[in-house]
Amino acid sequence: MIDAMREIASAINKTCHAETHPDLYKAVMDLTMFDQNDRLTVLDYLTEHKAKGLNFVKMNDEVRKASFKCILKANPNLL
Repeated sequence: MIDAMREIASAINKTCHAETHPDLYKAVMDLTMFDQNDRLTVLDYLTEHKAKGLNFVKMNDEVRKASFKCILKANPNLL
């Protein structure tokens, strides 16, 4: 019984709620001054971190560009 509970807990912990803001894709992919692979990487990151993704969409263009750079710099393992 304990093993079954651990398996259930593990499965729950491994799930990712991937629902995002409807404008997240456009907000990231419209930053064409960045490499497409970097944009896709940041999109994946923001999809996995819903609150950060919601804030990203709300930013103006200048702040969004700075945030994009910060995400890549703070998470070198993403690349």
